[in-house]
Amino acid sequence: MASEYRGLGLNGGEYINDTAVHTGKWFAIVATEDTVIASITSNVTNLSDICTGQDATTLAANTAIYGNISSITLTSGAIIAYNI
Repeated sequence: MASEYRGLGLNGGEYINDTAVHTGKWFAIVATEDTVIASITSNVTNLSDICTGQDATTLAANTAIYGNISSITLTSGAIIAYNI
């Protein structure tokens, strides 16, 4: 039952729209506007390559990233981080 709630976002989450370090236990992040990630910690191999620097990537609004995410810092934009 818990997985259905998680998939629907019923376990809650956190709206992040600043450049502070945020930690938690999230299974997905969704950009609510064009967003650039400064740093991210997850179980997705090489995901940090999308962060600020030579490989910086702008996530378009409504882009989702799935995984076991434990930390995120934004350069710009906003996301919703959904709880596990």
